[in-house]
Amino acid sequence: MESKLKSGMGSFVPRAAGFESSMVGILNPGTPLAQGVALTPDGSAGAPPFSFLFSGPYDGNTDGYNETTLSGGVSFDSDPDSAWTGLQGRTTTDVDILGLVHVYHGDMAFTIGSAERQLSGSGTFTEPLSGTTTTLSVDPSAPLRVAPATGAADAVSNACGYSLDGDMRLTVANSSGSLSSTWSFASTRASAAVSAATFTDGAGRTWALPDSSVDIRCGAGGSVDDWAGTFEMDWACLPRESGRARLTIASTGAATVSISDEDPPGSGDVKVYAASVLGASPYAIRGFFIGGPAGSTYREDFNWTLASNGRTFSQISAYVYQEGPSQGSGGLCIGSARRL
Repeated sequence: MESKLKSGMGSFVPRAAGFESSMVGILNPGTPLAQGVALTPDGSAGAPPFSFLFSGPYDGNTDGYNETTLSGGVSFDSDPDSAWTGLQGRTTTDVDILGLVHVYHGDMAFTIGSAERQLSGSGTFTEPLSGTTTTLSVDPSAPLRVAPATGAADAVSNACGYSLDGDMRLTVANSSGSLSSTWSFASTRASAAVSAATFTDGAGRTWALPDSSVDIRCGAGGSVDDWAGTFEMDWACLPRESGRARLTIASTGAATVSISDEDPPGSGDVKVYAASVLGASPYAIRGFFIGGPAGSTYREDFNWTLASNGRTFSQISAYVYQEGPSQGSGGLCIGSARRL
């Protein structure tokens, strides 16, 4: 059961932290990353300005099948077509296998800002064969803080490309009993501290388990060489903007890669830049590039996380204008890339 608890957190943390990829995508209606989710203005009485409702099918694991249904609402702090200052909302997520077996249900409240995101709520995954349930919850009075890992002392990678700060309660239950524990993350620490762990058997007897610490790594059995290849990425941003790029990645050392970025594909407009591994996760890398025309350049810092099968990777990024009339302002972007 203890190993099941650790594997449960290992699968839930990337899902919880990566929610913004789907959220930013669906808030760009009509683009590939919005998929089948419809976005409509919230015309209800009392709804604040720039409020929207969303609902529809979504391919959450990029396997070509819409196993997920998303619904909820979001309110922007400013007009999403022209500025980015933050948003807040709530989402309900349901996952079904082949449209027949319901395996996940979750409700989450969130805020997304330029520097960090905050999450609270709960979600339960049910294994269809064994019936084992894994439930992760975050107290709404103490939301989990989620920020891109940068490698700095106060933004250490402790969940692949993310730096988490806060507590989560995790419970795994099956026919033999239930195992519960509190997982405490700190943005200054690479490992999660596991405490208040108890096992309760089917007869109701409870045992306390010792405290421990766990590292959640991406690609622990792989290397930076697994990034090598050519990918095509769909990307979307807030303020609303979207596009596609072709990325050719080559390993240049034990912990670095070189990236040739043609945006859009076939345009001949190519930027070359570098990225480095974050912490002990070879499947999580970070870098930056300078874009935009002279007089209005911006710097975009990005984190990429490679899927365990090596066929896709996801992006979170933020950009800030370095000069010109928009100097100091910027936006938030996400991306989904597939190997060609």
